[in-house]
Amino acid sequence: MLATVPVLRDRFPILANSTYLVSHSMGAAPHGAKAALDRYFDEWAADGPEAWEQWLPRIAEIADGIGAIIGAPPGSVFLGPNVSVLQAALATSLRFEAPRNEVVYEALQFPSLTYVWTEWQRFGAQPRIVPSEDGRTVPTERIIAAITERTAIAVLSHAYYISGALCDVRAVQAHCRKTGTLLCVDAYQTTGVYPYDVTEWDLDIVTGGSHKWLCGSAGCGWIYVKPELRERLEPAVTGWMAHARPFAFEPAPMVWAPSMYRWGTGTPTIPGYMAAKPGHDVIREAGVPKIREHNVRLTSSIAELALERGLRVNTPLEPAKRAGWIAIDFPESQKAYRGLIERRVFVDYRPGCGIRVGPHFYTTDDEIGALFEALDALR
Repeated sequence: MLATVPVLRDRFPILANSTYLVSHSMGAAPHGAKAALDRYFDEWAADGPEAWEQWLPRIAEIADGIGAIIGAPPGSVFLGPNVSVLQAALATSLRFEAPRNEVVYEALQFPSLTYVWTEWQRFGAQPRIVPSEDGRTVPTERIIAAITERTAIAVLSHAYYISGALCDVRAVQAHCRKTGTLLCVDAYQTTGVYPYDVTEWDLDIVTGGSHKWLCGSAGCGWIYVKPELRERLEPAVTGWMAHARPFAFEPAPMVWAPSMYRWGTGTPTIPGYMAAKPGHDVIREAGVPKIREHNVRLTSSIAELALERGLRVNTPLEPAKRAGWIAIDFPESQKAYRGLIERRVFVDYRPGCGIRVGPHFYTTDDEIGALFEALDALR
């Protein structure tokens, strides 16, 4: 068991009356999130518009806190309402002019992002979708073969939402250096449970959010941009907070902030950012390498117990090839999922995938036993 589990569990109220195995979808809420929202209200109630003097500097503070989790240097991460908005802003900063006008992404990309990039056809982009033969994985060599000198940007998942299978983004990034292609990695499915270092891996752009493994709230997406690329990118999805002098209220044209604040848009969603920070803090305290070790042990146990019962496991069995959850499927699995929820055993269900089970740093061995005790009864 992760040494800090008993201490850290007390910070999450839902763990007192449930078996929480759904952090891959929605991390458990820490007590600190309520305190942060109370603080937001108290500051607003006490100081009105002057509270902005306290709130605005926190954007960079919270962003740098995420950066510390992923190995990003200070000032290279910024916040936004969600990944779809941030990737749409990224798309507006590129010119899709032939012959370099292709956007490569995998067939297993999260649908929201495929909507974003497919719509850029109206502005000259040519989507090139890398297929999956089994509906769960995409061979790295197939992704690399699709990225050529015609590719303006490749947008890839670090782990596929449908299977938890990992993509070898380091190999893809190395190939993108040869073709002059930007690489944007969506790390929503891995950040907080799988250790990676954006500097060591020499990644161009990474996006993610807070409400899964980071145990933050909705409304706190984030983007990392390699410092050398920052001033090259000028998003057209923008607003007054992205201006170099936002409180000068200058008329157009836009003058982008020289810092990562250039990824700002209109008035920022401060409550979402503040509520997410306590989750980020506890992830740094636990340490992602230790979280990963604990998670691998528990997910391996889940897979073994499922296979012993003759259930199908739709996640890679090799730990090095998967993120942080295990998919279990069998006839009537959706009905069993509903029964688990009624028993306050929190998991989720995806068609074609099955019941998804995601233990986190606060998960104990006894809770894995409780899951299978409930499953056995329901089956």
